[in-house]
Amino acid sequence: MSRNKNPLKDLDLFLRQQASSLVTPTPLSERIPQEIEVPQGQPRQDLIQQLTQLAETDRQQFLDTVIEAAAASKFPENTLLINTALYLKHPENWKEAVLNYWKSKS
Repeated sequence: MSRNKNPLKDLDLFLRQQASSLVTPTPLSERIPQEIEVPQGQPRQDLIQQLTQLAETDRQQFLDTVIEAAAASKFPENTLLINTALYLKHPENWKEAVLNYWKSKS
């Protein structure tokens, strides 16, 4: 009998193992204020369109924006998002990029 594979679960497990072996970051909940203001006046569709355009024209800036937005959020799952964006931004030396990012944040 075959088991269904979940590649996202495998990626999550892999990135968590790699990140934990490099450095243990301070939980975001300790570093970020509890209340985060949501920008007003900008419709969601406009934001999606701007992000899509940025991703197509300047991939590095798009990934920097994803990292910055994820770091500003209070959800602990965003650590995985940050590590994934760093992996996409630095595919050749992603371990070093992850290590340097979290060292600079502590």
